[in-house]
Amino acid sequence: MRSDEDSPGERAIPNNWDVLHESPPDEDPVASPPPDADASGSPPTLNLLASSWADAVAALGVCTAALFGLDAAGHSPSLTALPWAVALGLLWWLAAAAASIMIRQATPGMLLAGVVFSNRVAPVRVAAVIIAAAVTAALMGLPNLLGPRRSPLALAAASRLESIPAT
Repeated sequence: MRSDEDSPGERAIPNNWDVLHESPPDEDPVASPPPDADASGSPPTLNLLASSWADAVAALGVCTAALFGLDAAGHSPSLTALPWAVALGLLWWLAAAAASIMIRQATPGMLLAGVVFSNRVAPVRVAAVIIAAAVTAALMGLPNLLGPRRSPLALAAASRLESIPAT
């Protein structure tokens, strides 16, 4: 709501309306970081496991959506449609993983778990990272128990794994 008493300068939208400004230190709502926060930025092992689980769930979600789509279209999805739905889910995950590795330096599951590569992944290493992510997802993330430095994903990308900074 505007009133007629406002000057034209007050009615204009500021040029930097979408810029976040740092709050002064005395107004900071968080006094200290949580006690379990790691200063090195390496993600907890649980997040590494969750990233592999999320990759598997993402592919299975597309598979399930394809089967529900067949059912909604009036076709009765039988066991013969299951391999096609699984192939669709895997194909979607491969495309999504390749794109998100190149753009966001993480697979879709890694992004959901708050884990990224610290350095940009070289284009020649993308296939190796996708294979490593698929193998760790198929093994329910167990290879990620080796930690963020020796994880198959970190070795395939030749980059350290780190947590997405929460600001």
